[in-house]
Amino acid sequence: MELTKEDLKDGLKFIVGTWEAEFVVSFFSNDLAHVPVEMFKSSDGRDFSKLSMEFFEDHTAKLKDGITGREVDTTWEQTKSYGWTYKADGFFSGLTPEEASKAEELSAQEGKLCISLGFLCIAFKKTAEGHITVTKEPDISDLQPSADDLKMKAIVGRWTVYKALAPVGDDFGLHTKDEVLAEFDKKKAAGELDDEEYEQGLQMFNMQMEFTDDYKVLTYMPIPKHITQEQIDEAVASGEVKIVDGMICGEEPKEWKAVNGDYWYNTEEHREVFGEIKSPWDKITPDADGFIDLKMMVIKKM
Repeated sequence: MELTKEDLKDGLKFIVGTWEAEFVVSFFSNDLAHVPVEMFKSSDGRDFSKLSMEFFEDHTAKLKDGITGREVDTTWEQTKSYGWTYKADGFFSGLTPEEASKAEELSAQEGKLCISLGFLCIAFKKTAEGHITVTKEPDISDLQPSADDLKMKAIVGRWTVYKALAPVGDDFGLHTKDEVLAEFDKKKAAGELDDEEYEQGLQMFNMQMEFTDDYKVLTYMPIPKHITQEQIDEAVASGEVKIVDGMICGEEPKEWKAVNGDYWYNTEEHREVFGEIKSPWDKITPDADGFIDLKMMVIKKM
């Protein structure tokens, strides 16, 4: 799998710093109990209570064993979204070649950094953050469209939902209305869905989105059957919603823009990874068939 710039950035922020052994898990234990390193003693007398690893931004690392006084200067690299390898260089003794190779793999699990030593897993906790050179890239919201970007208006218009997240059989994923309808008809016939659940489950397919010429994104929903005209009039009078083409337009408009030859959509979602705020802007790219994947649904132009 090819690592993205975000993968590498997040991986660097996670691993750089000092990690100290916290607990040990034996794969042979019945309940996979987390035994604090201070209480664990291996059958061959190894003591993991003073193991530590320090990873640096320049991809060097230092391994230390405070019990034996052994130290090893080595290197590391990121291989997966939250997976790394490093050179142990004989730091761990008494391992078979296969176990030694496995011990050089690092994985992030529930905020811990874990390695395997034979039938043992040692989890390290981060006790100090390392230094990382901050190179903040401008957010899409800070970038201004060029003259060519301003000419990009192919997405302007109304869009309907082609696929939406829904359960079909054992698969909860993106499915077409026909696929979902067939599944819901089957469940309704079996008494597993009532009329309200049936209607609500298909509601997403009745939604429309509009990318306007002045860079707004509007969302339209059909008026629910149980809503009276009096309730509609009250909501419109209060400014809570607008009725456009017989549909409710209730949300505040979101934004879209074209920057550097790509379309971008402001989801307005709060996104945070390890305390770092991430951009709410998603790149949206119409595919060869004219569909746009918005993750939660796929839309097509009307």
